[in-house]
Amino acid sequence: MKSPTLRRHPGNPLIEPRLGNFWEAGGTFNPAAFALGDKVFLLYRQISRNCVSTLGLAVLSKGREVVERLDEPVYIPREPFEVHPSVAGEHADLRDLGELDYLKKSVANSSGGSCFGVEDPRLSLVGSTIYLTYVAYNGVDPPRGAISWISLSDFLNNRWDRWSRPILVTHPHQTDKSIVMLPKKVRGRWVFFHRIFPHIWIDEVEDLSEFTRGRYLWGRPAIKTRPKFWDSRKIGAGAVVEFESTWLLVYYGVSGWDDYYYSEGLQPSDFTYVSDGYRYKIGLMLLDLEDPARVLYRPDVPIAEPESWYEMYPESKPGVMYPTGAVVMGEELLIYYGASDYFVALGEVNVGEVREALHGRVVEPPESKNVYP
Repeated sequence: MKSPTLRRHPGNPLIEPRLGNFWEAGGTFNPAAFALGDKVFLLYRQISRNCVSTLGLAVLSKGREVVERLDEPVYIPREPFEVHPSVAGEHADLRDLGELDYLKKSVANSSGGSCFGVEDPRLSLVGSTIYLTYVAYNGVDPPRGAISWISLSDFLNNRWDRWSRPILVTHPHQTDKSIVMLPKKVRGRWVFFHRIFPHIWIDEVEDLSEFTRGRYLWGRPAIKTRPKFWDSRKIGAGAVVEFESTWLLVYYGVSGWDDYYYSEGLQPSDFTYVSDGYRYKIGLMLLDLEDPARVLYRPDVPIAEPESWYEMYPESKPGVMYPTGAVVMGEELLIYYGASDYFVALGEVNVGEVREALHGRVVEPPESKNVYP
């Protein structure tokens, strides 16, 4: 049975850097998304002229046409865990930091081109509250997951000083990225996906206040890479939406071998897919609504891989399609992704194709076999 395929929006890239804008001269990519009526709100990562990562906002009509785009960021780094120690206490106005050339040389290549800041957002609209999960990076310590929230009313009225104080949700001394919170409780608990290389981990908390009392996400690597398929080297959660009594997870994958797999008792000969230059591709999977660690359907091939110029920009770089936002609009699943760590792009998947693929394809692998089917 044919797997769903992604169709690129003809107007791509949907958002590109405005070089005259201080906040986004270095890139605009990795957008989170939520829908309200026929509007889609994108919170995207932007790199400032002086190498700081902040979040900007664009509003799209019917999810496809940008009708509003703010000039100033809506979320900036505020805490020591997201501000470089050399400028701590000086970031009331990030413009005042100058060009930060000394930081660019030391850390910029380690985190999507930024020296420090708030990165790779995901959004969950729950009732009248918007929850923001993101990667907090201060340029020194390993990147960690954080969460903040704001009321829908304050968000729609641009009251950006109303964001709650961010809370770290992942362990210190552990690189942890791709933090996704499901947009409703499952069995009375908040469920989170997060990525500790190379797998997607899952954990849950009864109340978010647990994070203020020293609780950190851990759980277990519930959804793993597959040595025989395209997502063999590493995977991470991109965005999740509820779809016909399942969770539809959009994720990214990279092919190839990593020495980490010796620790799991694997050998390079176990891997069918060799490295193709660390190219990021997009995949879909369907998860059980009441047990999100249970994979119902996971195609053997990606729904898209880099092939357009804006996904391989500049030409010397490996292609990157990094999905971080998704909404269902009518009969289309709209997937927003970062292209080449520089642009925001849009792809569409017909939900009928997803429905057809799901029909008769539900699998029930034993939990211990959920990694390497």
